[in-house]
Amino acid sequence: GPFSVDDDIIGTLSNCAAGPLAPTASTTCTATYTIDQTDLDNGSVTNVASATDGTTTSPTDTVTVTVDALPALLVDKTADVTTYDAVGDVITYTYTITNDGNVTLAGPFSVDDDIIGTLSNCATGPLAPTASTTCTATYTIDQTDLDNGSVTNVASATDGTTTSNDSTVTVTVD
Repeated sequence: GPFSVDDDIIGTLSNCAAGPLAPTASTTCTATYTIDQTDLDNGSVTNVASATDGTTTSPTDTVTVTVDALPALLVDKTADVTTYDAVGDVITYTYTITNDGNVTLAGPFSVDDDIIGTLSNCATGPLAPTASTTCTATYTIDQTDLDNGSVTNVASATDGTTTSNDSTVTVTVD
């Protein structure tokens, strides 16, 4: 001894043991590493280390810890009005897309709206966890909407791999 460990991520750990270390005996030292967003996005952390007493160096040992990736999208759809009263009134819908998971989503992001159709102009990406992006669309009231008494539509967001919840908004006739 003294014994130390050279770790490719953490650096040199010199607090392992003072020595001596008899044949077949062992000593243990520990270190911690805090996962960051890059590690989550990469899908794993691979760590390589070797031990030395200053003269003799061990073979390297490698450990890989994988990420429990939980991609998730959340969409919140709102309307700029709560009522309408004439043919030709316009409702502007705003769709807020939030990355509700633990990994960055590459995008591009789109919204599927059951009345308006697909909106592909939402964002190209990437979208980090807890980050949001918005897009808007308009809908023009027709006579059928007046006769029905309300307009209800449902939307969901996607990045092509992950699909959000459904968000529903109802605007009623005045």
